Amino acid sequence: MTVYSHSRISTYENCPFQYKLRYVDRVVPLLGNTIESYMGNIVHEALEWLYDTVVNHDLATKEELLAYYDRRWISRWKDDIRVIKIEFDFDHYKKLGRDCVDNYYERYTPFTQAVTIGLEKRLYIDLPHGKKMIGLIDRLDKKSKTHFEVHDYKTSSRLIEQPQADMDRQLSLYAMAVHQHYPEVETIDLIWHFVKFDAEIKSTRNEHQLQELALETCTKIDMIETAVADNNLPTSKSMLCDWCEYKKQCPEFAKTVDSGKMTEVIDTLVSITQSDIPEDDKVVILKTIEDKIKLFTQQSGQKILVGTTHKAAVEDIFKRIPPDQGDLRWYGLQTALKNMNLEIDDLSNIFHTSELSEEQKNSLKEYFDIERGTKVVLEEL
Repeated sequence: MTVYSHSRISTYENCPFQYKLRYVDRVVPLLGNTIESYMGNIVHEALEWLYDTVVNHDLATKEELLAYYDRRWISRWKDDIRVIKIEFDFDHYKKLGRDCVDNYYERYTPFTQAVTIGLEKRLYIDLPHGKKMIGLIDRLDKKSKTHFEVHDYKTSSRLIEQPQADMDRQLSLYAMAVHQHYPEVETIDLIWHFVKFDAEIKSTRNEHQLQELALETCTKIDMIETAVADNNLPTSKSMLCDWCEYKKQCPEFAKTVDSGKMTEVIDTLVSITQSDIPEDDKVVILKTIEDKIKLFTQQSGQKILVGTTHKAAVEDIFKRIPPDQGDLRWYGLQTALKNMNLEIDDLSNIFHTSELSEEQKNSLKEYFDIERGTKVVLEEL
C-alpha cells in the first residue's frame, strides 16, 4: 500500500509528469538541488540542532548556533547546486540563511515558551478507506497535557496571509496526526515561522474541519491513483519549471536524442573508453557521453542500448554516506562502534570491510544517508 505525504500530493497538483518521474518511474534527476532549497535545508538543520540542545538542557549560544550553520553549509555543499535568480550569488543565500537563524535566536531565546517533545517527528495518519499518509513535523511542543503546538519553519520569500494559513493542508494533516497519536490533546496551535521575515502566523482546526480534510484528501489520492493507472500524467508548464530538478528530462524543455543515432553514441563511448587519451580529458568526455545516454534512457524508457560491438545499460547505484561530525548521528555511530570494540577511520567503506558481520552492518545502517545515482555499464555483444 502506498503511503502518501503532503509533498507527494503537491507534486501531482503542480505537475503530473513530475509526479510520474519522481514517484512512479523513480527517475534520477539530471539537475542538482536549487540554492533556495539548499538554504532551507541548512536552516532547518540548524534550528533542529538548536532545539536539541534545549531538550538536553545545554542551550547553545548564538555564536555556537551560527558556527554550526557555517559548518553544515560547507559540509553539505554539492557543486551541482543551482542558482536560478542570476542577480544573486551563493554568498547572498548563505548570508540570508545565516541571518534567518540569527534573528530566530534573538526572537525566541531563552526558548522556554513550551516543552519540545519532538524534532523532525515522523507520524503516520490514518485516513478513511484504509488509506495512510505520513507527516514530518519540524517541531512538536507541549504547552500542557491537552495543549500542543505544531511548528513549521519556512524560508520562502513570500509571507502567506491568514486566510491561506487557515486553509493550509500540510499543517492540517499534522494536526490530524497529533490528535490520532495523542488522544488526550484538545487544542493544537499550528504555527508557521517565516524566518526571512522574522514573523510567525498561527491557526487552529476544529474536528469538523479535520473530518472534511480527511475526505478531501482521500478523493485527491483516488484521483492520483486513477491517473497513474491510466498513465494520464501530462506535463504542466508553470513558473515553477525553472526550479524543477527534472527540467532537462521534461519533453517541454529537453532536447531529445534521435534513437537512430544512439548506435553511434555507444560506439563513441567504447572508442573513448579504450583510447589512450590523457585520463583527465577522458573523464570529461565520458561524462558528457554517459549523460546523453542516461537522458535518452529516461525519456525513451529503453533499458538497454545497442552499438556495433557493445551494449550499454544504465544501472542504479546506491552509496551509504556517513554523517558529518556536526551531525548527532555521528556521535551515535561512534558509540555503536565503541560498543563493538571497533575503530574504523574510513567510514565511507565501512560496509565493505570484513571486520564487521552482516548483523553489525545492519545495525549501523540507521546512522547513514543513502545517496542514489546511476552508472553506464558497457558489455560486449
